[in-house]
Amino acid sequence: MDEKEAPSLNQMRAFAYRLLGRREYSIFELGQRLRRKWPEAGDIDLLIQALVEENLLSDERYVESFVRFRLQRYQGPLKIQAALSSKGVSSALVASELEAHSQEWPDLATEWLARQTSLPVDFNGKKKYYRRLVNRGFTHGQAMDALNRTHSSRD
Repeated sequence: MDEKEAPSLNQMRAFAYRLLGRREYSIFELGQRLRRKWPEAGDIDLLIQALVEENLLSDERYVESFVRFRLQRYQGPLKIQAALSSKGVSSALVASELEAHSQEWPDLATEWLARQTSLPVDFNGKKKYYRRLVNRGFTHGQAMDALNRTHSSRD
């Protein structure tokens, strides 16, 4: 195939299937990926719509998978929200999924902190771990709660 020749819909569909076979993609992200490979192709929006209608492409499934993976890596809601906003996912969908896990955030922060620290932790150590929790995407309240829970459970 000549570099300037537009790809057929079947070629683009096969490429999209290969990508989706590896992991979930957001609608925006898959569209970007296809446009980067074939900037001259005009049928990308039609292909994306067809994949959505066939339930092969779903922002809801993508967000669920993304959040589940980030939870396993002990990342907080702020970091997850920032990453998902760069993937073109609606903020309402992100907020809904993060809210579904709202009861897990304090425990997740505490669990991460317990894996990192050994007592005694002095004031400077608490400052360091607070910064690390915030950098992982936990809110001020979640970080302070984790510090208080970890400190009080080891006294």
